[in-house]
Amino acid sequence: MQGVFEFYCLPPWPKRPKRPERLFFCLFPDTETAIYARGFAERFVCENHLRGTLLQAPRLHISLQHVGDYGYLRTKFVYAARQAGKAVSMHPFEVVFRFVKSFEGAPSITGGERKRPLVLLGDGEALPALHKSLGAAMEKNGLRAAEPFTPHMTLFYGPEPVPMQAIEPIRFVAREFALVHSERGLTRYNVIDRWSLQG
Repeated sequence: MQGVFEFYCLPPWPKRPKRPERLFFCLFPDTETAIYARGFAERFVCENHLRGTLLQAPRLHISLQHVGDYGYLRTKFVYAARQAGKAVSMHPFEVVFRFVKSFEGAPSITGGERKRPLVLLGDGEALPALHKSLGAAMEKNGLRAAEPFTPHMTLFYGPEPVPMQAIEPIRFVAREFALVHSERGLTRYNVIDRWSLQG
């Protein structure tokens, strides 16, 4: 007797880039700061009548170094990045955001509206120092480091440009940094490793 198969309508898979696996180093704010920053973003977007997409609190971060984008994530790149992260030594430091603005963003490849990142700008010397130290460790392990560096935390993507303006400072103490695998197109972050800032 022929078997009977039941077929279910599954939602289509999200369209992903040609190189969907991204590896990068970043700082995550503590949970309280992430929730506060998300609330600030909601108010700012509402007050300025901006159209676009807000990032959820767990995705808020400060990118430190971009390791690479890959068709599939190879063990050798993860290993080299973990060796680089392990080699970095810094004391904990305070991160302060005093300004908000939008970056220009890349033009749309489909001819649609440009997606401009709305960001908090970080100041001080510690973030650039961590970026530089991490970049040197990456190069010693056969990875290419990125330059230049503008410390920032992206809150929102939208088409309207927002000029730089001062805000009530948002602060948190950075006590660790992380190596993250981003599944591009699926909005998923997988933390591969973390390193404490202990000096």
